[in-house]
Amino acid sequence: MGKGAKKDKEAASSKATKSSKGTKVPLHLAHYAHAATLTGAKKIKKKCCRSTPRCKGCPVVLMRAARLQESGVEGKDLKKALKKARAA
Repeated sequence: MGKGAKKDKEAASSKATKSSKGTKVPLHLAHYAHAATLTGAKKIKKKCCRSTPRCKGCPVVLMRAARLQESGVEGKDLKKALKKARAA
């Protein structure tokens, strides 16, 4: 690792934005930040670890939650769909 390695890591970590609730959000997942409140995620992960069940902050689960919300799914149906998304 060169001299600039630490500076690059600091710059990359400072690129993350904060959502309205104070959750750190990676820039490439910023448009799914509103879905974190649906799943109850405290932190949005940058990459999926493919564990079973998927984490609440998994980008795959957040993407599915955002799509469901945009399509108008609400209430019990939304909770069932999120449970299915985490199990997949």
